Amino acid sequence: MNLICAWCRREGKYGDLGEKEPLEDPSPTHGICARHEAQLLPARPSLSFPDVELLIVVHRHDLTLFEYLQRRFAGVRGVKVILERREGDRRREGDPASRGERQSR
Repeated sequence: MNLICAWCRREGKYGDLGEKEPLEDPSPTHGICARHEAQLLPARPSLSFPDVELLIVVHRHDLTLFEYLQRRFAGVRGVKVILERREGDRRREGDPASRGERQSR
């Protein structure tokens, strides 16, 4: 299938993103190019924090900084301070279950 950026097409550009499986099918299918994806993602609201415009994530072991920022931004609309919950970098682990969906296709 021929992958085409729908946003580029709307702008009158060709928007060719290459081919994807099944390669024997020449019909077009739509996706999004890196430029338009970069424009689109910041505009999407957060499902976890829908009213938050600025999310500050503090390292889980820096409780002093976390408490300071929580006090400092208490009552400031659109700002949320949270502690990082991750215990490690999933990309460095060898566990196949931790791989992103793109890699498993």
